[in-house]
Amino acid sequence: MTSINRKVITENILKLIDSNGIEDSDFANLIEKSTRTLSRIRKGQSLFNIDAINVASSFFDKSLIELSKQYIVIEADSRNKLKHIHKNNVAYSSLLEKRPSITYAITYHLLNNKEFCSTGMIVDKIKKLFDSLGWNYSSSYISSSMRRNSKYIAVAGTAIVDGNEVNVYKSK
Repeated sequence: MTSINRKVITENILKLIDSNGIEDSDFANLIEKSTRTLSRIRKGQSLFNIDAINVASSFFDKSLIELSKQYIVIEADSRNKLKHIHKNNVAYSSLLEKRPSITYAITYHLLNNKEFCSTGMIVDKIKKLFDSLGWNYSSSYISSSMRRNSKYIAVAGTAIVDGNEVNVYKSK
């Protein structure tokens, strides 16, 4: 029997957490670890143990073989697929019904929005887009997230709204 590569598995679980918009604190609770432990794992100071790997395998609907692959396949719209798979599992479905991380909202929804990519949007319009998905983020949180994601998002110009000059953000 071959041994498992916990480093590769840990890296893949972290990718799955991010690509599904799961907050670290929620995932830490799911695997019954502290957020501090998950932080150490993210920093490469620790690895997931076998119990956490088994929970992650179940939650993300990935076999140990899939988690062990150097390049894990993450399906488009995987969060919604997981919602469907786990609709009868209260612990899993309640986590998936929560608002996803802002990074997920930006990466998997905003950067795929035609209007945002072509003409850009002001924060108020971005907020309304997220609100329509049931994700309530404050305008200030969205604004600071736009600046933090400058690798993918640029200020495309300004607009006057209610007599105030506001940034128009657009994908790069």
